[in-house]
Amino acid sequence: MARSLAESLDLPLKVGAFLAGRGFVDHSAVRKFRDTAMKDLPGPETMPGMDQAVELLLEARRQGALVAVSGDYDADGLTASALLKRVLEPLGFSVVVRIPNRLTEGYGLSVAAVKELFDKGAKYLVTVDSGVSDSEAVMEALNLGLKVIITDHHQLPPTLPKAAAIVNPHLGGGWEKAPLAGVGVAFMLAWAVRRACPDVDRQAVNLVEHLSLVALGTIADLAPLVGPNRTMVHHGLNFLLASAWPGLAAMRKILKLDGQSRLSVRDVGFKLAPRLNAAGRLGSADPALEILLTDDPAQADVLARELEAINRKRFEAQAELVEEALELLEHDCPTHYRTIVLAKEGWPRGLLGLGASKVAERTGRPTLIFSIDGDLAVGSGRTAGNFDLYEALSLVRSYCRSMGGHSQAAGLRVSLEKLEIFKEAFEKAAQEQSWSMAESELAIDVSATIPELSALASGFATMEPFGQGNPPPVIVLFGLKVLAASTGKAGRVELRLSDGFNRFNISGFNLSSRYEEIGPIMDVVLTFEPENNSYGNIWRLTDFRQPASDSNPRF
Repeated sequence: MARSLAESLDLPLKVGAFLAGRGFVDHSAVRKFRDTAMKDLPGPETMPGMDQAVELLLEARRQGALVAVSGDYDADGLTASALLKRVLEPLGFSVVVRIPNRLTEGYGLSVAAVKELFDKGAKYLVTVDSGVSDSEAVMEALNLGLKVIITDHHQLPPTLPKAAAIVNPHLGGGWEKAPLAGVGVAFMLAWAVRRACPDVDRQAVNLVEHLSLVALGTIADLAPLVGPNRTMVHHGLNFLLASAWPGLAAMRKILKLDGQSRLSVRDVGFKLAPRLNAAGRLGSADPALEILLTDDPAQADVLARELEAINRKRFEAQAELVEEALELLEHDCPTHYRTIVLAKEGWPRGLLGLGASKVAERTGRPTLIFSIDGDLAVGSGRTAGNFDLYEALSLVRSYCRSMGGHSQAAGLRVSLEKLEIFKEAFEKAAQEQSWSMAESELAIDVSATIPELSALASGFATMEPFGQGNPPPVIVLFGLKVLAASTGKAGRVELRLSDGFNRFNISGFNLSSRYEEIGPIMDVVLTFEPENNSYGNIWRLTDFRQPASDSNPRF
């Protein structure tokens, strides 16, 4: 199959082996995956609940009624909120956006938020990246006479809110196979509404330009980069690099991303998205929303500097929380447990998810981290291996005051008096679920030699963008001679390698603690990550070891 794929697509044999290993069975499937044409996107009307949502919004437009958009404080929710406001207002809608404060309100739509928006004159309420688990707040809205449209991408609870319309990929229509992020759902709604406004000059709203926001939010939320997500992110990265919107331009400038020929998924995930997320993690997310909406270059520059300062503060606080969590882990979590549940007073609520992610990464175990506030424990969780976090938490929902999320991440609240019994019940649910711990071995796609690297890179590039659900290729090179080795900032290790005839340099980060393991001959693992960086490589050093004694060494 590998040879057939390679020959039919005019690619190197080892790229064919990579494709076969990724589950492609014929060249037509590969071509369909590589062709990210916007014309092939499913129409928004195919998403369940869309027709009702559009009808309600057109009703609001005819009435000149105020439409309130209630978002979320992370990058996905912020981009979704900004996208709807940027699209709906030029179409003749009156729109106000409200983002909850994570520290004082928590996640989702609250009763207090509904009352506030009602007092501002809102007649219609659209949630983005939230709402599907907020039945109490939705009922309050209905009692006040608001018409509620929920757009969300999180898993569906046992009982849905009594909203006038619910748009969620998990409702079916094929969208559940690779669910959109919240901003992707918002884009589909905006697309459907613009289609339904024939009296408006469509040129007044360049809808595809808003794919820059879709790419930003989708990558930040770790949505799988397959299907419609892949198509929208592919085009969105181009618009994100070229966008003249002052906020995006200011962020690119301060992060030194201007002048690149392309933006990578890593540029978004590790540079742009954290700046947007940082504001909501430490307080109000308003500066992040404002930078996505402003049309004033001077204000955008001020906001970009503000977000940069907030992100530095976030990084320092995050490091402190992770250190404390790892210390607590030694005393509060039995080593034979498959899960980790940690709780402490004073931990910043906005950093719990990041802390849980770091602990899960270090331990290979699903992790929940709670901040104790009076009689309430507010928590955030991250998964490990192929453990379905939402499924496990659904089994212990009765112990939670509230809970929502998806297979990889979740947020929840538990009464302090129930925390210990919740901890035991969660562990039992994990024991009963069929899953495996995070693998300690790297998943290698193919082996290679130095002369093959260039051709492999060209072949792999046709499968971009890589990310969640479509991980970048990982290759191994055996038995290379180490001509030179050095360390640098951020735990960087740089190697100069040779096979006896060819030489090349490679570098990777967070590896300096293993510097003493480097010997005269090494096997190395490289990850394909083409991006414009100061080191000029499209390969990243991911792992290394001295060759195994057997004739067919494996990582």
